[in-house]
Amino acid sequence: MAKNKNEVVLKRHRIINRLLIPIGHIIALLTHYKRKSIFKIKKGESYLVLSNHQTDLDPLYVMLSFNKPLYPVATDTLLCNGNLSKLVNYCFNPIAKKKGIADYKANMKMLKCFEEGGSLLLFPEGNRTYAEFQFDLTKSLPKLIKNIKKPIILFNLHGGTGSYPRFANKKRGGPFYGQIRKVLKYEEYKDMSDEELYTVISEGLKVYDSNSNAIYKSNKRAEYLERMLFVCPKCGKMETLSSNGNYIECNDCGFKAEYTEKLKLKPFDENVKFNKLLDWYNYQIRYLNDYSVTDTRIFKDENVKLYSLRPFKKRALVEEGTLELYKDTLIINGFKINIRELFIASPTGGRKFTFSIGEDCYLIVGDKRFNPLKYVLMFNKLETKMKKENLDIHYTLTERKE
Repeated sequence: MAKNKNEVVLKRHRIINRLLIPIGHIIALLTHYKRKSIFKIKKGESYLVLSNHQTDLDPLYVMLSFNKPLYPVATDTLLCNGNLSKLVNYCFNPIAKKKGIADYKANMKMLKCFEEGGSLLLFPEGNRTYAEFQFDLTKSLPKLIKNIKKPIILFNLHGGTGSYPRFANKKRGGPFYGQIRKVLKYEEYKDMSDEELYTVISEGLKVYDSNSNAIYKSNKRAEYLERMLFVCPKCGKMETLSSNGNYIECNDCGFKAEYTEKLKLKPFDENVKFNKLLDWYNYQIRYLNDYSVTDTRIFKDENVKLYSLRPFKKRALVEEGTLELYKDTLIINGFKINIRELFIASPTGGRKFTFSIGEDCYLIVGDKRFNPLKYVLMFNKLETKMKKENLDIHYTLTERKE
């Protein structure tokens, strides 16, 4: 029994995989996902499967295209849900990785997975896409791949940003599918430079649903867009946006825009030239770069809960009430956190974000219109440890490109 504690690949995983695959197909049917590729891993073979990241159920969708278990790499904060996390760990043995920083233990467990004959599933962006752009991949990825010396499968998910956008609660009708884009053998990439391999992977995982001209039907297409958008492009004020149906508007100046069936923006102001959500996202980045930090309050949200997180433990409520951000302090109902020592933060889901200070990890959960992105972006503006030491590769204040 002691030996199994250090093993990654166990016999029970193959059995559980066979039992759960039919359930996975039922879930795919209910969520209107279609697999367009089926890949059979032969006995004695191992693969590194790399995929873009569009929805919360992406690991399931990718696994449906393979006949053997894939061991997913997951952020350790996603495994802080008590007994549910223990069940997930028992069934799938995900490799827990610390978010945004190099994790030696996780890398060693990945290598051990291959030594034991397993195949690995990795989402190199480490984040669900927000405005379709691809998050930066970890620069150490090519070195890790060359150490593994296994064939790579590049998998593409299409339509997740249209069917299940990160800011929304409900599905929108439209094409949603996954397929293998490329299989790259070790002999094909072993002599590539790290830069060449990085480019091959990056380009092989790029998916922009708004360029497909596919139609995603809903009468609430813009619902909860204020979970991502927080600066009005007309009056330049923060926290004045609200969504209703297919539209988002500013409650201060009246600016209004439609989010169309083809995942494009249609502003009702000729001076605002936004065509995609990416345009608005980049506008917010420019806004924050020019923002002057003072001693006054930056953000304020009501009905927020603060939890402490520990892997495989039930999250514990610390405080709840009004959340306020100042230049060096995060306050919730009088409970103060010095954010100068904050070294990593990330949105998780549409209305949540996690952050870590020292050995302490926390989760913020807001109400249905709460915007977690604005806080994480602002942490890269303020004098946090994350900003000073360039620890964040995902939410830096740099404009993004397609």
